[in-house]
Amino acid sequence: MERTVTNQVTGEQITFIETAEDTDGKYLLIEVALPPYGKGPPLHIHDRFEEEFEVVSGKLTVTLGKIKHLLEAGDCRTVPLKTPHTFTNNDEEPVVFRVRLTPPSQFEQSVRIHYGLMDDGLTDAKGNPKLLAHTALVLSLQNTLIVGIPFWIQRSIFGLIVKRARKRGIYAKLEKYTGKPV
Repeated sequence: MERTVTNQVTGEQITFIETAEDTDGKYLLIEVALPPYGKGPPLHIHDRFEEEFEVVSGKLTVTLGKIKHLLEAGDCRTVPLKTPHTFTNNDEEPVVFRVRLTPPSQFEQSVRIHYGLMDDGLTDAKGNPKLLAHTALVLSLQNTLIVGIPFWIQRSIFGLIVKRARKRGIYAKLEKYTGKPV
């Protein structure tokens, strides 16, 4: 599998530096290149892993709750479990940063599936999967819960959607993105 994948909508590139397989499931280390004025995901939480952001070059704004933190090269910021967060590049220069996810969850698989769906034209103009079953799987694999929608509703509905889609074999075609059964 390629180490670097590209978001066809935003131009964001993610390079898998150390995968869960490389670290015996202890963590995942990725490097993200975000174009000028690039935006990350909507405000969200993870309740199964924490993230540590470290800027390699450029400037990154990491929002934790309602507080924005401007990070420059060498700066780090940890996002504890269940902390609402997002990131953006509010600068005219690209930013490169590393993110360590501990433990790794299935974040790599979710990114590979999501970006693969983009490559194959199976997302809308904003990069959202066209099939709700794909959205449910991607968010479930990366343990992402969107702030503003009750978490129990997301877990319940997405859980049911994923379970039903698995039974119907909808995810079998996604193996091409990850190299293993989904």
